[in-house]
Amino acid sequence: MVGVYGYTTSDVVMSWDPSDAFSNEIVVMQNIYEPLVRYDSKADKFIPVLATSWESSADGLVWTFHLRQGVKFHTGNEFDANAVRYSINRTITRGQGAAWIWSSVQEVKVVDKYTVQFILQYAAPLTSVAASSYAAYILDPKAIEEGGADFFAQANEVGTGPYMLERYSKAEDMVVLKKFPDYWGGWEGKHFDKVIIKAVPESATARQLLEAGEVDILDDLPYEDVAALKTKPGIEIVTTGSFQNLLAFFNTQRPPLDNKLVRTAVSYSFPYEQVLRDVMSGYATQARGPIPKGMWAYSEEVPQYTYDLQKAKQLLTEAGYPTGGLSLTLTYNSGDENERKTAELWKSEAAKIGIDLAIRGMTWEQQWDMAKSPTPEARQDIFMMYWWPDIAGDPYSFVYNMFHSEKEPVFAMSYYNNTRFDGLIDEAFTISGVDRARAKQMYVEAEKILVEDAVAVFIYDQQYVRIKRTSLMGYVDNPTYPHVVFFYYTYRQE
Repeated sequence: MVGVYGYTTSDVVMSWDPSDAFSNEIVVMQNIYEPLVRYDSKADKFIPVLATSWESSADGLVWTFHLRQGVKFHTGNEFDANAVRYSINRTITRGQGAAWIWSSVQEVKVVDKYTVQFILQYAAPLTSVAASSYAAYILDPKAIEEGGADFFAQANEVGTGPYMLERYSKAEDMVVLKKFPDYWGGWEGKHFDKVIIKAVPESATARQLLEAGEVDILDDLPYEDVAALKTKPGIEIVTTGSFQNLLAFFNTQRPPLDNKLVRTAVSYSFPYEQVLRDVMSGYATQARGPIPKGMWAYSEEVPQYTYDLQKAKQLLTEAGYPTGGLSLTLTYNSGDENERKTAELWKSEAAKIGIDLAIRGMTWEQQWDMAKSPTPEARQDIFMMYWWPDIAGDPYSFVYNMFHSEKEPVFAMSYYNNTRFDGLIDEAFTISGVDRARAKQMYVEAEKILVEDAVAVFIYDQQYVRIKRTSLMGYVDNPTYPHVVFFYYTYRQE
């Protein structure tokens, strides 16, 4: 039985190195590799995977994980505590992708063959870290050491997951996985023997494949196609709240957006309700700061801007621009129709208050390079992008990555620097494992600072809309692992 996933984003795999991977390849990686634990976002609990149980010291500085026995890597080598220590240390040392999630770790210590301890520099919710969607995979040390420097560049894998790599074609933008016969979970019951994950960026083609039964599930389609498919026999629409949101970051280091009054005015020019209605077809809600709706630190106390051109004009006058006369450049991912439509609606409204918003669709690499230019003057005025979780079920990912002070920009595309904000979110993270209520108050206070300083437009928290054949059974969307289908738990009802 072969399962087929149409992934409507191009480049199914951008990096084969599981320590570095931080993009589209999450779909492939989560079926090949496994973490110590996984987070069930619906039940708000952690599920044993390669660890069967765990505990922490009273001060939250020592975490002990007891490992599953009898697990094999796809190479045939045995999984043990040394593999955990090697994998986490390798990810930390490489420092790529989401490696920052392990910043609290001082030492990974092998207690015995099936027990590993994490000694922390400061208290942190390590189960959330160990269940992360990226940078938490456990790898086969022996195979990596024997494979040499180009091992992963040659599209090799060394996981413990239910599926192993059969074939990868960059030209076809496709990955074929086959079942790992020695998987510790076993193969009793109904499962796919093989899985095909293929990029189908043309929505018309993706829809045709789904209707013809050649694809079991699509991760995305334009909403007009979703509406048309709702009544089609054999097709089901699955809607789930997500932890993915869209933001537009202001370049706070470059005039005129280094002026808070200008940033606030531009925030009032954004057509929030129109975007929710005309772009997202109701499958989103206006965001309240960067922490998405449904996450435990989300709060209705965080204020929102509204569409108010009169207020925007008043603020521009106060800033010294009574007739507008501003030219701003906004960059977005050229392959994303929702971003493009959102930018165009904003451009139209901004023009009404004398702001010329030049919108530029760019590849992610081009947008990224521009945002990281050595001088603020060479960077974009407004950078539009999505964020989704890395640390499992934890709000720190959303506030730290995008707004914490940085010497060199990584993901914080507002180039914001506020030590009070930094202190609030850092402390909230360290206490969140023992006092969530207090941590939430601190996160809310931090978000209020961001909104008050107008460092970004917090556009929307979106819902995931998956389109699948009704014959695909066992599928459950877990927004902590965005776009992932855990194929081991699915099968096709023939």
